[in-house]
Amino acid sequence: MVPRGDLGKEAALSQELGQLPEVTSIISYVDSVGAEVPMEFLDEGTLSQLVSGNYSRLVLTVSTDSEGDEAFDLVQRIRGLAQKYYGDDYHLAGNSVSTYDLKDVITADSMRVDAVAIGSIFLTLLISLRSSLLPVVLVLSIETAIWLNLSVPYLVGSPMFYISYIIISSIQLGATVDYAILQTDRYLEERKTLDRREAVLKAVQTTTLPILTSAAILTLGGAVLGVLSSHGVISELGHLVARGTILSTLMVLFVLPALLYVLDPVIRRTTRGLYLANSRKGRSQYA
Repeated sequence: MVPRGDLGKEAALSQELGQLPEVTSIISYVDSVGAEVPMEFLDEGTLSQLVSGNYSRLVLTVSTDSEGDEAFDLVQRIRGLAQKYYGDDYHLAGNSVSTYDLKDVITADSMRVDAVAIGSIFLTLLISLRSSLLPVVLVLSIETAIWLNLSVPYLVGSPMFYISYIIISSIQLGATVDYAILQTDRYLEERKTLDRREAVLKAVQTTTLPILTSAAILTLGGAVLGVLSSHGVISELGHLVARGTILSTLMVLFVLPALLYVLDPVIRRTTRGLYLANSRKGRSQYA
């Protein structure tokens, strides 16, 4: 929408917009009626579709997708032409514009959101586990699964809605970090009486069924949502939840035990009040 009144300027803008290869049609007063026809000659019903008290409306139909590099580049070029004639006194709306603005705003905010989410979970684990290393190991395990999940669309060349990236980062971290906490807590419990190898094996044996049960429910729910939903964003979120849960489960069942085993000496030194079995000396000791 541009300020009403200067039909010559509006016609010049419409002409330049029409020259953009991606613009397939333009509906406006100067295109549909003509700049030479006075507005007073039209009835109010017809005029109100294109002109309001203060603004004239130009409706552009474009051949690009609603989002993506091509669509965002077109938004920038359209804004450039509008600013050329009207400065900042114009309004641009539409799916591509809304997504572009959302991306522009959230890109800066997403780093802060992720930092707050990770920091909150890290602080909670730091207090509950009384360890400076274990929160890093647990959060890093789940974050790695999130990165792997989000890398799949890129590797297969499939576009992804930006809002899906924001949502799944929080959902997957919050929903699956419990798996890592459960196994770590069990490992520390078993480590009181067993050496680190036996403690890892015992922890995996006792936590696999509960983890798989919870993961199967979350995976099935996401998969059903992804298959049955006809809405693009919701369907994509369903697939991301299902795949992310599987990846987080694999990380917890196969990678986390190895990290606990390898980092056992460091865990012992960085955890307060930890009572662990010492297989070398054949006795238990406090860390």
